[in-house]
Amino acid sequence: MRLVCLAWVLIGILAAPVVAQDETAVERSGYRVGAGDVLRVEAYNHDEISGAFAVEIQGEISFPMLGRLEVAGQTTSEIALRLETLLERDYSVDVQLQVEIEKYHSQPVTVLGEVARPGTYYLEGETSLHKILAEAGGLKISAGQFVELRRLQELDGVVQPFVRTYGTSALMKGEAGRDVFLQQGDVISVSAKEQFFITGEVAKPGKYDLTPGMTLMQAISHAGGQGKFASQTVEVHRGGDGEKEIFTFDVSRIRKGKKSDPVIKAGDVLIIRRRFF
Repeated sequence: MRLVCLAWVLIGILAAPVVAQDETAVERSGYRVGAGDVLRVEAYNHDEISGAFAVEIQGEISFPMLGRLEVAGQTTSEIALRLETLLERDYSVDVQLQVEIEKYHSQPVTVLGEVARPGTYYLEGETSLHKILAEAGGLKISAGQFVELRRLQELDGVVQPFVRTYGTSALMKGEAGRDVFLQQGDVISVSAKEQFFITGEVAKPGKYDLTPGMTLMQAISHAGGQGKFASQTVEVHRGGDGEKEIFTFDVSRIRKGKKSDPVIKAGDVLIIRRRFF
């Protein structure tokens, strides 16, 4: 009896939700069964109580001889211990059980943005950010520089957003994401490349990827520099179908340090016209 009580105390402790989280780390967490999962129970020499058992929306399974039992929030080892204890106590059945997850359907996460297969995925035990991106088919060539992990967490009784950003380059190289473990409800967003356009009197007009903090002079350099007959006045068109702004800059004054080199933004159109003699 003391052993059974101790087991229930351990189950209660292990099932208690952990809400504290360090701002500098995404903590690892073990998998706990939830509604929608399917359990595979193997009872040695007892085929009558072996089989697959779906966890219903109430968090319960219907188990032979024992009826309905709540299993949500418990690990497979805790569930096995509980089943063994109840069978031995109520039916004097000496049995050893092995409980595994046959289907994972209780802990969804969402992957959005520039991956091959965006959508909903289910955590299978400890699932890293690196692994879930691989399950989603990996990053597309159009992926930008950042992957954002967003979740809701409870701190001091207050639910608040937790957001962390990772570099796509480090993720693709395997240098990041392997030790970042996901939780139910997480949303992973892969940004698209930010680009700018440049046309007119430059060596290579066209569309280019924008890097953080890129300036006007750096953008012109990316396009091969100004042509022989280029005007020193550059127009930057900014904005879409709504409000549109046009800025003009004298690149000769920027080169001489008389004007600051402005930072350009995603979607900017740079126009370098031919000068008039």
